[in-house]
Amino acid sequence: MPYLPVNVRAYAGYRGEQRPTAFERGGRWIPVEEVVEEVVELSEGRIWRRFRIRAEGGFLTLRRDEQLGAWFLEEGR
Repeated sequence: MPYLPVNVRAYAGYRGEQRPTAFERGGRWIPVEEVVEEVVELSEGRIWRRFRIRAEGGFLTLRRDEQLGAWFLEEGR
């Protein structure tokens, strides 16, 4: 499943970027209405924090590569 790099605004607490509050798509910022699920995964030697979110009335998945600090939108879900 391809991951599309994306800019994310996140709530930053004691451990840095903890959960997404908005993401940029098509040149505009889309607010995250709800974080439905948050899971930490180990995949291909990397630690990922996966967020299943509700935005614009639908469900999407944002992923954060914990080593790189980079955010991705998971396509096809």
